[in-house]
Amino acid sequence: MSELDIILSHPGGRGWGPIERLGQLAAEELGATLWRHDASAPYSKQHLLRGMLPPRRRPGIGRAALVIAPQPGHLNAILHQPSWLRSYDTVRGWVIDSFWTDRVPRVARDNRYYDHIYVTDPDDIAGWEDAGVRSVSSLPWGADALRMPFREARATDLQRIGRQPDAWDDDEQTAAAASEFGMAFRGRPPFEDSDDASQKRVDDATADAKFVLAFSNRSHQSSYTHPTREYLTGRWLNALAAGASVAGIAPRTAVAEQLLWPGSCLELSSTDRAIGLEEISAALANWTPGAARENRRRALERLDWRHRLAVLATDFNLDAPRLQRSLREVALAADNLASSA
Repeated sequence: MSELDIILSHPGGRGWGPIERLGQLAAEELGATLWRHDASAPYSKQHLLRGMLPPRRRPGIGRAALVIAPQPGHLNAILHQPSWLRSYDTVRGWVIDSFWTDRVPRVARDNRYYDHIYVTDPDDIAGWEDAGVRSVSSLPWGADALRMPFREARATDLQRIGRQPDAWDDDEQTAAAASEFGMAFRGRPPFEDSDDASQKRVDDATADAKFVLAFSNRSHQSSYTHPTREYLTGRWLNALAAGASVAGIAPRTAVAEQLLWPGSCLELSSTDRAIGLEEISAALANWTPGAARENRRRALERLDWRHRLAVLATDFNLDAPRLQRSLREVALAADNLASSA
């Protein structure tokens, strides 16, 4: 039996493939047992009332739990099975969309159920502390750079991924406008039957692209984005891990400053499509396969999830021999790219 259980909530709906992959990868690399929790339905009153009671702990048992929560409310997964509360002496939570600081649940406060909470941006720490969470640190977004498909020859000049400002949202119109610049544009990859299959299609499309189109939520709002807080998302880091640069408007956050590098993003001057295509066309004139190699190398060094998992291994005091082997693979792959530059 492993020393660590990873409890992964799935909120239901589409688009959570990167977080599902993170849970699977963390379990593999840390030698943990992965438990999936279906959070598509609201938590019952019984479960939420349980959060008002002090949890049962078994100090010295040597077992720990990591709850990977797509959003703050999914930290309530620790309440779903009473047996979990009697099985751990350490519980930590890792919240991906941690910018929703007004949604911090009761179970995360005052270190009642959680000994520590990780958020994905240092800018979010103060908000969680203000909400009553006593022990918080930042563990940023990442990407499975080691396994991401990569090739130097790229047929697509500009690949659309995810939500876009209104001027860029119609793929047929964008493709027609891009063709006037002699630019090969590809629209949103279609959804497949599962998140995993959809994510693989996105990865393949990204690995064939020189630039991926993405805009911060400050440039375009939707029903599910935060109205005021900017944040870095998985599509940025997955693009870089596949070697593509990102064209658009980057989020202005501490984690973006920490993780991104010069040349990783082509900052467009506005959301106007005609102006943007002109700026992208000028950048394409100077694009070389060396740009893809550099993005890939930097992603291996900065973005690969295994660097985040190494922090968890230390914090949980785990022996993780597979992770150590994988980290050596990551370093070797980065060195090989550096030597071929």
